[in-house]
Amino acid sequence: MLVPVSAFVVWAATLLLGLAGVNVLDSFCPPQQMVSGACIAPWHQPGVEALIIVCAGLAAFGVVVVTALVAPGHKLRVAVVAFACGALFAGYFAQSGDAWGAFLAAAAGGSSGLWLVASRWRRSPALASPDGES
Repeated sequence: MLVPVSAFVVWAATLLLGLAGVNVLDSFCPPQQMVSGACIAPWHQPGVEALIIVCAGLAAFGVVVVTALVAPGHKLRVAVVAFACGALFAGYFAQSGDAWGAFLAAAAGGSSGLWLVASRWRRSPALASPDGES
């Protein structure tokens, strides 16, 4: 039960980090470029988009790695399932919201996390999980 909870916690923490980043970007907006509480400075929208891309990559990496870390066994399999679920979610999100930059960042972050987990727990079947299962 801890594996899906840890995935949600990583995702929520990354969301909060992104929202905090938007607040930081908003704080740099000159008062004359604030309209109804929204910044219309030419650098603001690209900054928010870059923040979304970075947070998508961080979330994907974190979900894959943290779920594998908290899994009691079959750590590599858990990471693969987390990666696959994240890929489906990111693909749906990208298609419905035209967010292909975030999709590519999530793919890179998730792949990096999967590579890290695989390099850590795929060395031999005895190391795949604490009880020796692969």
